[in-house]
Amino acid sequence: MTPYSETFVRYGGAALLIAALAACSNGPARPPARSGASMASSTPAKNVASTRTEVDRTAADRRFKQALQLMREHQNAEAQAELIALSKDFPEFSGPLTALGILYAQGKQRNSALDSFAKATTANPENAVALNWLGSLYRETGNFKLAEESYLKALKAKPDYTPAQLNLGILYDVSLRQPDKAIKAYRAYQSMAGAQGNLMVGVWIKELEAGSAPRNAASGVAR
Repeated sequence: MTPYSETFVRYGGAALLIAALAACSNGPARPPARSGASMASSTPAKNVASTRTEVDRTAADRRFKQALQLMREHQNAEAQAELIALSKDFPEFSGPLTALGILYAQGKQRNSALDSFAKATTANPENAVALNWLGSLYRETGNFKLAEESYLKALKAKPDYTPAQLNLGILYDVSLRQPDKAIKAYRAYQSMAGAQGNLMVGVWIKELEAGSAPRNAASGVAR
C-alpha cells in the first residue's frame, strides 16, 4: 500500500460520519461540526427554507438520519433511494445531496457524484465536505485547477478541515509537482491535525525537502 493509498483508507471509513456532522447543520445559527446530524439549510434557498414548518423540518431530519443509518449498515441501495427522494422533497438542504454524492462516488458513478456535490454546494456554499469531495473528483479527472479551487473553498469555509488541507498538499505534491507549495500545505496540515495527524506527512516533507523523486500520481486522497 502506497502512502497515499493509506491516506485514503485512513479517511475513507470516516467519510459518512464527517458528512453527517460537518456538512449538516440546522437553523439560522450554525452549531459546531460535532453537534449532530441534522440538515443544513442553504444560503441561496434561505427564503424557501424559512417557509418550512417545524413539522416539515422534523420529518426531513428523521428521514435523513434513517438514510445515514442505512449507509452505516451498508444498505446502499435503500439509502440511495431515500436520499434521492429526500433531495427532491427538500432541495434546499445540503446534507442529503452530500450523502448521495458520497454514495455515487463510492459506486464509481463519477458524473452523478459531481452533479450531487455541485448541487450540495449550491444549496450551502460553505459545505466543506462536499467541496473536498468535489476537489478529489476533479483531481481524478485531471482538472487540477478546479481541484485546487475546491480545496481552497473548503478551507475558507472551514479553516481547520484537515482532509481538505491534506488533499491540497497531495495535489501540489503529486499532481502539480509544486514542492514548495506542497511542503507549505503539509505543514499547515500538521499544525491542524497535531498528534492525530497522518505520520506519513512528515516523511513526505522530508522527501520533498531532499529533492527525492516524485511519488506515483495514482494515489488516494483524504475524504
